[in-house]
Amino acid sequence: MATKTVAKKVPAKKAPAKKTTAISKEPTFGMPQEVKDWIERAHSIMNHQRGEIERLKEENKELKAYKSWASSRLTRSEHHD
Repeated sequence: MATKTVAKKVPAKKAPAKKTTAISKEPTFGMPQEVKDWIERAHSIMNHQRGEIERLKEENKELKAYKSWASSRLTRSEHHD
């Protein structure tokens, strides 16, 4: 008895399509290092200020909640004799 080997056809793998990058029509200009440093510093300052604003907003919210609690606590008419 002889056994036959059946070969299965394996579909060939397709190469992934290459993504083309769109080239900007606007000309690009080289910046001096001083300008790049200034821009980087400005971004750093903006990020710091954004964080400070968020912190102050949170603190303001907490202070308003405390003011409300303290006001209601003080205006309650509880007399202890």
